[in-house]
Amino acid sequence: MDSSKLFMIALVLNICALVFQIIGVAPPYWAYIEFGTSKVYSGLWTQCTEILGTTSCSDVAYSEGWFELVRAFSILGLLLLIVAVVMTVLKLFVMKDKKPVLFAGIGTSFAGGFLIFIAITVYAADLNDLLSNLTFTFHFAFAFSILAMIMAFAGGAILLLGMIKE
Repeated sequence: MDSSKLFMIALVLNICALVFQIIGVAPPYWAYIEFGTSKVYSGLWTQCTEILGTTSCSDVAYSEGWFELVRAFSILGLLLLIVAVVMTVLKLFVMKDKKPVLFAGIGTSFAGGFLIFIAITVYAADLNDLLSNLTFTFHFAFAFSILAMIMAFAGGAILLLGMIKE
């Protein structure tokens, strides 16, 4: 397979990672807690409580350092994925012979995946500690951030493979 096809595959993977991370960061569905007739959905920005069919949402009130880290690294990972997509597009269509653009695409793809990895790891570990006396499950937005991380690493690896074949 020639390098341009590999770069196209990497572009698709990085776009998927970006979309998955947007889906992961935005909604209030990182954790789900159900007790009795009440349900709580919590995300990085909003927490929704459903009691007897009535739902009310508010800003997440956590001000702990670990939660701020999760927010920051999730957003930084998202921004790095945007840069990875832009660099891959530039490599494919505009600056075909420029190695620094390719290096930037590889670096930002791996860095974005790594920051997302740190965010989901810290969130999972600290939420387990915080809610040790409650039964909760991780919800779909958390899973989408995991998928974004996997896609970012795959996109970076394919870009690296394309660089080696070039």
